[in-house]
Amino acid sequence: MFLVSGATGLLYEVAFSKLLAYVFGATAYAVSTVLASFMGGLALGAFLGGRFARRIRRPLAAYGVAEMVVGLACVLSPLVLSAITTAYVGVARGAPGSLPFLTASRAVITALVVVVPTVAMGATLPLLSRIVAEDEGGEGARQRLSSLYAINTLGGAGGALLGAYFILPALGIRGTMFGAASTNVLLGLIAFALGRSSTPVAVSAPATPTDAPAATPTEVDRRLLLFAFLSGFLVFATEVVGTHLLALLIGNSAYAFGLMLAVFLVCLAFGAARAHRLERRFGPAALGFGLAASGLALALTLPLWDELPALFSFAGLRVTSWSGREIVRAVAAFAVLVLPTTWMGSTFPLLLGRVAGREGVSRDVARLTVANTVGTILGSLVTGYALLPRLGSEGTLMLVALIFAASGALAARVFHAPPSQLRPVLVLGGLAVLCTLALPRWDLARLTSGANVYFTEGPRPDAIELLREDVHGGVTTVARRGAVRTLYTNGKFQGDDGAEMLAQRRFAHFPSLFVEHTGRAAVIGLGTGTTLGTVASYPFERIDVAEISPAIVEASRLYYAEQTFHALDDPRVVMHVDDGRNVLLVGTEPYDLVTIELSSVWFAGASSLYSREFYGIVKSRMSPAGVLQQWVQLHHIRRKELAVIVHTLRSEFAHVALFIGGGQGILVASEAPLVAKASRLAHWDGVPAVARTLEGQKLETLFDELVTSDADLDRFVAETEGGSFDSTDDNLYLEYATPKGNVMTYDVSLRETIALLERYRPADLRARHLAP
Repeated sequence: MFLVSGATGLLYEVAFSKLLAYVFGATAYAVSTVLASFMGGLALGAFLGGRFARRIRRPLAAYGVAEMVVGLACVLSPLVLSAITTAYVGVARGAPGSLPFLTASRAVITALVVVVPTVAMGATLPLLSRIVAEDEGGEGARQRLSSLYAINTLGGAGGALLGAYFILPALGIRGTMFGAASTNVLLGLIAFALGRSSTPVAVSAPATPTDAPAATPTEVDRRLLLFAFLSGFLVFATEVVGTHLLALLIGNSAYAFGLMLAVFLVCLAFGAARAHRLERRFGPAALGFGLAASGLALALTLPLWDELPALFSFAGLRVTSWSGREIVRAVAAFAVLVLPTTWMGSTFPLLLGRVAGREGVSRDVARLTVANTVGTILGSLVTGYALLPRLGSEGTLMLVALIFAASGALAARVFHAPPSQLRPVLVLGGLAVLCTLALPRWDLARLTSGANVYFTEGPRPDAIELLREDVHGGVTTVARRGAVRTLYTNGKFQGDDGAEMLAQRRFAHFPSLFVEHTGRAAVIGLGTGTTLGTVASYPFERIDVAEISPAIVEASRLYYAEQTFHALDDPRVVMHVDDGRNVLLVGTEPYDLVTIELSSVWFAGASSLYSREFYGIVKSRMSPAGVLQQWVQLHHIRRKELAVIVHTLRSEFAHVALFIGGGQGILVASEAPLVAKASRLAHWDGVPAVARTLEGQKLETLFDELVTSDADLDRFVAETEGGSFDSTDDNLYLEYATPKGNVMTYDVSLRETIALLERYRPADLRARHLAP
């Protein structure tokens, strides 16, 4: 039961994160607030479960009630999403720009949503600990309690893997939550029935076994709580950096994130299952040995990280199927995680083992769980917001390895390990320090090559001129090849100051052909800033820019200022380092132009800006004749996914046109007919600021790049098998379908997609959209 409960718990965490990201946005601050609230609920549940478990005569029945509460609360949670959205929008509009106030508001609203199910989840381990570890002493109790923890962790790994590859793509968010909730209710009913039919347990448990360490309860509690906190802090610090690096090195898709988490949890579970053997072998020094071994394993695997791109390049010509390449990603993740994470997995179960068989084991398990959970929360926050930006991934992992080594030596001494057992701990710790400081440093050009994206590496850059790491945008780099500087996020191309500028300017010019009023404009996704600079060439009164990554803003300002005509310094430009969807959601003033320049649709979370709900938000924030532009990739995309994007946009907007400029697909949508006036275009041609962005062209010539629109786009969708439905925030279709197109060849897929769309170009297209 606890195995399955671990799987449903992970599914809930993913589902809640996605649902609340639609409300609060996908910034690191918003995501961290949701995670902290979720983990805080678990800690509160553990505290309450430990406090009351000793008074419960039928703990298995109580566990069943907790599982039923989890299921019933979670199945109702999505129903309150609309009310939550309304409440948050009201709060955000009342305190615009106040990050501390918004963060506190997000925490309160999140807590109201997740408090009941997370408290019930947190209570389950203390309740079950009474059943498996209080009725016997010695090694048997320790083994059963660590095994219970390992089983639950393994269930979480199964939930991560099955959720990413099967459950969420098939059922969507609400279907997944309903299925998980039904499972929890069924588990609860079974546990309740078994508990009611079993013999009641005594309220007072046996005394502490004779082989337990001799120390006062207060002294033991303080030591155990300290190391429970340290274990949570260091393990989650490693997870934050590991996830951050694996996004760069094995991929950014929803599948890749599920795969990373599954591998991490499997290794933790394996380590937890081995904890009792470590205890039997090293006795009082077991915890110190586990911590020191974690540090050494982490140090030894440091050189492997920047070797992973070579693995993907090697596999690129040999593994061409999507499933085969996912297996390569799994192998890569396993290679760098298995040793350190397995050893880390043993640390918290070793602490649990020290209280197994005691009187009041449920209380002690709860206290250790609370300390460990507080450590995980602080480990995530401190690592993400303080260590990563200052030390980078390599420096942070080196620091964590050193702390693991020092903690191992401290634990061995604190728990009075005899000299024969202390020496191996000190040797491991010393080796960890030596390896951390002596092993070669990473090759940044190789590390940031992005080989995982299409399983190939481009030309090696002459120099990496900028590298910034943070939890907001991942790894942002500016690479120079000759005179061209290229901007990347996690190894994925974002723009340059060379040939791609043509398309980047088109992102602004195409929708501006149809804009009637130049009041307010919104630019979602800054990139190099070339699109913003082009929008700013038109006389808009105000331009709001939303960019989630501070590093991208820095890169644009430092390296692309000339190409953007210093647009970030334009007094009309208001910079929002925030999620673009959230900026639109909480805003009030209507826009005459909204232009969206994102990375690929297959990036995890990017599809939330291609959903029907998002288009509804955009339409609600536009003036009656307002125009939306959205980039859509034409390479590495299958016909069905492209049709779904078009159909979803057409479901909200009366008029949609598709341009192809610089090899990029550019969708333009409006509720008003998309008809440009030649006289107006001639006026813009005469404006010096606009003319310099056209580089000798006339705006009217851009209609040569208009491919199809309205009824002909509908015909393309209708003739595409399975393409006539919408991608929504719930079904997540694009998020899980588009990554499968990455196995296609760039040139071939682009050529075939353009040829396909040309078949839907009507003879009178120019006349339909250009008036005198």
